[in-house]
Amino acid sequence: MSKKLSAIRGLVFAKLNLSYILIVFLSCLNIIGQEKLNNSGSTSYRKDQIYFGASFMLLNSDQEKFKRQGISKQFQLGFVRDIPLISSRKLAIGLGLGYSFQDYNSNLVRFNINNGNSIFIINYTLNQKSKLSFNFIEFPISLRWRNISFNNKFERVYAGFKFQRNFLSKLKYRNGDIKNISDEVNNWNKELYLSFGYNTWNVYLSYDLNQIMKNFYNQYSGKSFNVKSIKIGLIFYML
Repeated sequence: MSKKLSAIRGLVFAKLNLSYILIVFLSCLNIIGQEKLNNSGSTSYRKDQIYFGASFMLLNSDQEKFKRQGISKQFQLGFVRDIPLISSRKLAIGLGLGYSFQDYNSNLVRFNINNGNSIFIINYTLNQKSKLSFNFIEFPISLRWRNISFNNKFERVYAGFKFQRNFLSKLKYRNGDIKNISDEVNNWNKELYLSFGYNTWNVYLSYDLNQIMKNFYNQYSGKSFNVKSIKIGLIFYML
């Protein structure tokens, strides 16, 4: 009888030891898993990002008779590679490649001159609306700051600079006439931009550093003039 009791006690003790070892083992696994999760959270800053956005464009000119007609807008999408600058990865450089479509609705009209070249002038009668549309390949470069939260969502501020390469531009009048004007557009353009927000939703602001068209011409003063845009909208980042 005593042998049976000792055998039962040994079996219970062995089970208790096995349970204890199992608990310790699982606890160790949990600690290791938490460390991996924390490490992955710290490196989650460094991710390629797909972005897309839409903005309204405010057209500005030094000509009093220049008029905006309708809504001018911009759409953009692209891909950014993130390059961390510090070990915490809260500060980084972003190098990207994207596409942008922009259209300008105004009272500008195209006018052919004697030597076969063309200029854009202001239609003072406001009877004819025109739409200048542009297609760009974009190369954004940005300095990026972000602050991660517990749920891995970013507060972010991205400030940068874009090179834009025009590859297709068209002029469309109200009567439906469409002309390819790619030869009359500055091939390379530059833009400053700023985006800030939280998680997916971010405000987007940008300002043109040069005008897109080569020849805006005042037919009365005989001097050229400028038309530039300020863009205000939203941009969405997807990791």
